[in-house]
Amino acid sequence: MFKKDHISLSTVIDFCYMFFSTLIKKGFGFIRELILAFFFGSSIIYANYLLLKTVSDFISQITLGNALQANIMPKFVKLYEKHKILNLNNVYDFSKVFSLKLFFLIQFLQILLILFLSPENIILYIIVSLILGFIASLNFFNAIFMTILQARGDFKKFSIATTFNITISTILLYPLILLFKIISYSTSIMGVVISRLVGVLSLAFLYVKPLINEKGKHSVSLTLKDFNFSILILGNITNIIMLLGRLVAGLDGGNNIVFYTYAVIILNIFFTSIVVNINTLLLKFISVKKNINVVLATTLLTAILGGFFIYLILFFSKEIIEFIFERGNFIYEDTIATSNYLKDLSWSFILIFISSSLFQTYFTLPENYLKKNTYKLILPLFFATIFLLCFFLLNDYTAKLNSIIMIYSLSSLSFLIAVLAFFKYLRHESK
Repeated sequence: MFKKDHISLSTVIDFCYMFFSTLIKKGFGFIRELILAFFFGSSIIYANYLLLKTVSDFISQITLGNALQANIMPKFVKLYEKHKILNLNNVYDFSKVFSLKLFFLIQFLQILLILFLSPENIILYIIVSLILGFIASLNFFNAIFMTILQARGDFKKFSIATTFNITISTILLYPLILLFKIISYSTSIMGVVISRLVGVLSLAFLYVKPLINEKGKHSVSLTLKDFNFSILILGNITNIIMLLGRLVAGLDGGNNIVFYTYAVIILNIFFTSIVVNINTLLLKFISVKKNINVVLATTLLTAILGGFFIYLILFFSKEIIEFIFERGNFIYEDTIATSNYLKDLSWSFILIFISSSLFQTYFTLPENYLKKNTYKLILPLFFATIFLLCFFLLNDYTAKLNSIIMIYSLSSLSFLIAVLAFFKYLRHESK
């Protein structure tokens, strides 16, 4: 009885660490977005930056977050149940090499986009592209070891480390923008990327490096065989859907992508502060012990909390945007445009919240099963995305309408696939 209570108390404490650290990170995120809105508003300079950043973000979302956890967390959870300290030298070698490959891939795609945009300050955007690529590759490197921290149950250190990252980058954002603004308004965007660079570097040196230096007797390796790329996509499908919407919103070369981004920031606050933390604990729990009732209760809780959040948005979207963003170069017209975008997108996120919870069960199935079956779940999403992109090219709809169609279509399909994945889990477990 004591052991059961101890496990429950430990789970609650872990959630509290992640929940309150996420609140702090979202607080600094608010400050960061306030600064960005103050300096850039809905300017084309910022819109071009967001479109360029979409490439590195897209690659990052395939290799980070829920996707990464789903691939390697169960493995390390089991290892840390047997060994208190692991030798991670081989993991370090793999992460370093793979991060470098990610950097070159991101650079290739971003350069193509720069040529497509043909901005006036092309050299500036190439420099920004290089820094964004390095940040994305280093984020992958850091995420490997942050996932390992979670797998061994050190949620306190994980929460502090990730909070420190956003804190440093936010504190430096304002002075760095001002510093580069002395040269010209367009170069002030350099302050944004360099502030993020300092954040990820500080995380690597202060928290990842000590973990690498631990020399346990049991050596563990990480290879491409540990990564199911179908799972990498499916596990982070939520963020991929949001990024596809952002891409479509910005392909017209206008500033719709800015309004879309600000709207999704509000919706993503709930997802990252509540849903992601619940899913992380759920994945860790069901990796050790299967319990369908916990999964259903978690999904129901996510749906109820998400519905309440969306209800508030529908009634107070203008006031929320006005309170957070409307100052400096972010004017009243920007508030109205972002508020309308927020209300238009909100209902699709209920499906996204539920889907995210249901997918957690599927990720705990045996690796061989996942390798054989997951690509079948990905194919409908892939073909739907291609179809939608072609549809947009053949029709003269606005960028805003295209992004809304993209979000609702893919979130609905994601929900149906999540339900199918859950039934696959039930069928497999009943054998």
